[in-house]
Amino acid sequence: MYLNLAIRNKIITLILVVLVGVFAKDILLPNKVVDKVTVEAGTSTINITDFIIDEGDIGEFVTDLSSIDTSIPGLYDIEIKIGKRTFESQLEVVDTVAPTADVVSHEVWAGETLEPEEFIRDIRDVTDVSVSFLKSPDFNMPGKHEVVLVLEDTSGNKTELTSTLIINEDTQAPEIKGVEDQIVYIGEKVGYRRGVEATDNRDGKIDFEVDSSNVNLKRPGEYDVIYSATDSSGNTTTVTAKFTVKEKPKDYLSEEELYKLADDVLDKILRDDMTDKEKLWAILIWTHDHVAYTGTSDKSDWRLEAARGIKQGSGDCFTTYSTSRVLLTRAGFESIEVTRVDGTHYWSLVKYDGNWYHFDSGRHRYGSPKERFLKTDAQVEEYSKKYQEGFYEFDKSKYPRTPVEPLEP
Repeated sequence: MYLNLAIRNKIITLILVVLVGVFAKDILLPNKVVDKVTVEAGTSTINITDFIIDEGDIGEFVTDLSSIDTSIPGLYDIEIKIGKRTFESQLEVVDTVAPTADVVSHEVWAGETLEPEEFIRDIRDVTDVSVSFLKSPDFNMPGKHEVVLVLEDTSGNKTELTSTLIINEDTQAPEIKGVEDQIVYIGEKVGYRRGVEATDNRDGKIDFEVDSSNVNLKRPGEYDVIYSATDSSGNTTTVTAKFTVKEKPKDYLSEEELYKLADDVLDKILRDDMTDKEKLWAILIWTHDHVAYTGTSDKSDWRLEAARGIKQGSGDCFTTYSTSRVLLTRAGFESIEVTRVDGTHYWSLVKYDGNWYHFDSGRHRYGSPKERFLKTDAQVEEYSKKYQEGFYEFDKSKYPRTPVEPLEP
């Protein structure tokens, strides 16, 4: 019994000696890693050598570094193995770098507002960034303004950037195009809005109002029809057209009858497989070849003259303009009457591929029909210089502009 007790005591003593030795070893052996390594947020590579004190020691990370998002500031526990021992350290991720970005200048109309973010692009920071005005601009004050933007990341780092804001005052009134004096016959329906549009330098295409309250379609006479348009800035334009109401003449032709004449022509000269440009050329060259120049026309009503052009095949430039007009309309093309400043020549502006071009189907002593087909303002001006000064002289303020670049042949 005493022997067993002695053996047991020796075993306990031996265990205690071993434990004390191990503990003492851990206490007495020096730490081989630093307590903490600090890196900037967004650092992509963490080097183990930054943690190891002695350059001669070789270690490896026990901690899976891929589980640490270095874009998020914080303190992360790290375990490193050197030899057979594992040491503890910490990785501190800090964000001390202020965000950067590119600035964007803007030009707006008075009353239009922009958000701070619209002055900034390509923000560069590893954390989320908010954008604000240092002082909100007065968007109702015309002029050139300096705008200071404040960029702040989630760590509180701030950057101030300066942009330019130009605020324009809109004082230009809308334009109303397509308003023409018209002849109306008693009993006819009138489309006051047909061919009319209002556009604005700021708002683009806008609505317009028509006041035809003074017109009496049952009584011959001259009546004013007032067109008005107001843009978002309050600028207003009014245009007045004279509508002449007449008794129907003996050779009166209803719109349906005129359209039937035009459709019969189009059935002969157009095909479904034609391009729009080919259709326009077919209309121009048919009118050019069909209407012989006699130097006379009845300019009181383009519809009567269009019927004369189709049925009789004679007249002048007003006849060819009128004939082309009804053919273009029935073929689905928009057109506008253009008149020389002295009132002695008529032709059309035709909308093709979203743009307006000059279109003259008349017979002229100079040049070929192709020189008057889908031409720009500059091209018809050059035609005048080449053949007859002032031939295509017109008031440009009354008509939409053509493109600068000419169409390809």
